[in-house]
Amino acid sequence: MILLIINSCGVLRPKPTSTLSVANTKELLEQTQLTQPTWETLDLRGSLTARQGDISQRITTTIRISANKLIWLNAAVIVPLGRAKIEQNGVAFYEQIGKTFFEGDFSAIEKMLGLALGYSQIENSLRGIPVLATTARKSRFARIKDGYVLKSRQGNLRLSNTYNQQFLMTKQLLTLGQQRLLIHYDDYQQVSGQWIPMQVRYEGQVKGETVQLEFAFRKAEINSEIRTPFSIPKAYTRI
Repeated sequence: MILLIINSCGVLRPKPTSTLSVANTKELLEQTQLTQPTWETLDLRGSLTARQGDISQRITTTIRISANKLIWLNAAVIVPLGRAKIEQNGVAFYEQIGKTFFEGDFSAIEKMLGLALGYSQIENSLRGIPVLATTARKSRFARIKDGYVLKSRQGNLRLSNTYNQQFLMTKQLLTLGQQRLLIHYDDYQQVSGQWIPMQVRYEGQVKGETVQLEFAFRKAEINSEIRTPFSIPKAYTRI
């Protein structure tokens, strides 16, 4: 799973600018809604680096997303490694080196990152918007040096969302007991008027061990026709 869900050269991006300031949770939520992307399809090309303990793997990656339907991933290191897809009802992937495949629910992602995430939460995390929605009534607002923070709770789950002065998300943290998932966003690029995070880093902590998945995209295209072929080869072994 790490090989498949596992920093490219930087390029100059136009930086978002804003002279607007907000004073409370309601105003901040209104402004962040205006910056959230509304694309129907997203095509991302770049690399993914996975780290777990002393093991590190960097692969070339293409991610294609059809909003609210499918996340498709193709992985390669000179030669093809495999493909993965995430849909509303679960996860599937196959890898060509060991000729194995997996089909199942989201427990594989929960085991890797430490928190239960469904399809919508995973897509939101790639969009650069809150994994779990919150309301002004249930959130605590704070200013920080370079932006704003909203904190809230949903049962035993604690949420912390950080935004810059342009109301783009820079970090979100989910904590449940000893489990935590931290997602960083950087290097936003404007594509057809929408801001796309070009660097997304996941840090999951389970039983004292940290797993990192860092995407570094060099190209993004929105609302184009995308192909997402996926077929598990015959004779592959289920894991």
